[in-house]
Amino acid sequence: MSSIDHNEIQKNYNNIDEIWTKEDSWHFYTFGRIKKFIKNEIKKLDLGNNFTLLNAGSAGNDYEINCEKHIHVDLIEKNILDKPHHIIGTIEKLPLKNNEMDFILCVGSVINYTDALCTIKEFSRILNTGGYLILEFENSYSLEYFLTNSFKKKANIVNTFYKNKEEKVWIYSHKFMKELLELNNFRIIKSKNFHILSPLIYRFYKNEKVASKFSIFDSFLAYIPFLKNYSSNIILLCQKV
Repeated sequence: MSSIDHNEIQKNYNNIDEIWTKEDSWHFYTFGRIKKFIKNEIKKLDLGNNFTLLNAGSAGNDYEINCEKHIHVDLIEKNILDKPHHIIGTIEKLPLKNNEMDFILCVGSVINYTDALCTIKEFSRILNTGGYLILEFENSYSLEYFLTNSFKKKANIVNTFYKNKEEKVWIYSHKFMKELLELNNFRIIKSKNFHILSPLIYRFYKNEKVASKFSIFDSFLAYIPFLKNYSSNIILLCQKV
């Protein structure tokens, strides 16, 4: 697979002071859904705080997780320099030992800036058997790509939007991501889909503020099996087996 230029990512994100802002209603809603999922699922797992966590592409966000050791990874140095444990670099290749981590968090569509084959394989290498992965990604079945060559592709590089600017990211189909996880010894325990109708509105109007208002329909569309597959974002709780 070809790749996205890490230097370009660094250049773009070095100029951003805050990743999630209320002014960016689309991504602020995304942030809320991610935070809620993380909080609920970690609470249900009842891990206490005696575990090691890798926060892949964290941008310095702790997500209010209490653990024994919290390692932040990010390409943007300024985001994580103040963290006691941090790694500056790509999540596709990490300077960590086999089976070193108990939990991996990779959200905010971080995996969409990477080669998912390399990243999932690396996560499997460093995670203990029985350990957990929370992974969130952007789905090629999203109606944002309806009537384009990227729609439903296993993997493809596309132009999308962030903070009113175009950027290049990978998109992956939910079926392909499931295959990758299974090939690397991950079992999906739970999934949540969001931004279901809003991407279709964005596809035709190219206005993320207007489109984000339609995320209100996620509350019932996410329970319709056929429709939920067309969500822009999917978040998964997985366990290494």
